[in-house]
Amino acid sequence: MTSPPFSSSLPEHPDLSSFRVGIHRTRYLGDILLLVPLLKKLLSGGCRSENLFVVVNEGTEFPLRQLGIPFFAFCREDLRHKLLSMRKLGTSFQKRTFELWIDLTVSDRSRFATRQVHSPRKIGAASEKDRRPGDPYDIFVPFDYNHGPGHVSAFWMTLPGRAGLILPEGPPDFRVPTDPSAKEEVRRYLSFSSLDNRPVLVLHPGGRHWFKRWPPDRFSRLAKWWIQEKGGGVILAGTPDETSLLQSVASGLPSGASAQFFQQSVPLLHALLAQAALFVGNDSGPLHLARSAGT
Repeated sequence: MTSPPFSSSLPEHPDLSSFRVGIHRTRYLGDILLLVPLLKKLLSGGCRSENLFVVVNEGTEFPLRQLGIPFFAFCREDLRHKLLSMRKLGTSFQKRTFELWIDLTVSDRSRFATRQVHSPRKIGAASEKDRRPGDPYDIFVPFDYNHGPGHVSAFWMTLPGRAGLILPEGPPDFRVPTDPSAKEEVRRYLSFSSLDNRPVLVLHPGGRHWFKRWPPDRFSRLAKWWIQEKGGGVILAGTPDETSLLQSVASGLPSGASAQFFQQSVPLLHALLAQAALFVGNDSGPLHLARSAGT
């Protein structure tokens, strides 16, 4: 099945300083952190941050704030708020045009948004089974997000090339700048907890899917080893909903050993991870956050 051509082709050497790119990726925080290398390639290639626009879910916008990239955050509370978000997004599209639009979600909602976008070049990228007749894309690029081939970030960086937009070569850069106020708050926290002069191990025993979690007792054993063999401090990170899981890990520590709980915002966790000597966690947002912090 061949994809239809774009309604207009790019000039041989387009002026990227005025090139506007929109991206739709309404998933989890980890997904937006995996999008950072593509965004940085666009910026290093000459695109201006104010000419980029990313549609995300509410609560996942931290990397975009730090990179200074405009975004729209969907509210996911209930059906009413979802519908209001769709209306607001549609209104914002009336004031925007894009030289390139990339839908990395390919859902009913993202298709609806893509149909409202004013762009001569629309790319959809998702599993082949997600393709439907009448999709609003000029090109559909199949990719299995679970099995590849290759890493999803590397795949995403190839998509602008489908529209003739050549990005700079080089390895992907996942780093996200730390929020200065969060960095200072974490510095005070570590000093107050007497951890400022000790190597800190941050553990995240939680995760969205139980079958992807390492057993709590394994985290306890690792924490014990770090305290006894490395003379370091241990911080257990998680959400308020994961308190019982953090308590389970802490209960496995030997007498006289303890671990701090850290149940704070994404910017603060990112700043903490930037100061940590080591992070160990499951396949979830904090794992990607640790890489973006340079841990």
